[in-house]
Amino acid sequence: MSSRVWRGLAWVNFGLLVAAALKFIPIGISLTHGVTLSADQIASGLADERAWALDLISDTPYLLLVWILVALLLRRQTRDAMIRPWRSRR
Repeated sequence: MSSRVWRGLAWVNFGLLVAAALKFIPIGISLTHGVTLSADQIASGLADERAWALDLISDTPYLLLVWILVALLLRRQTRDAMIRPWRSRR
């Protein structure tokens, strides 16, 4: 495979890492309302939003596993894991 394909895969892998990090924004926003929610906050729907935010981050370990496996594949094929694709050797 050409180095162009590997660089493209490195950029997709970087996008996966960014997506995994961005998934934590909703839970951060939810926690600004407090760790425990009052009855008024629950009645206004904040408990449902918190449940959604927790569900959103529940698969993050799988995303990180895929990210690590792709980085290992890139390292095996190109001798560079290309964690930061804009600084890769090729």
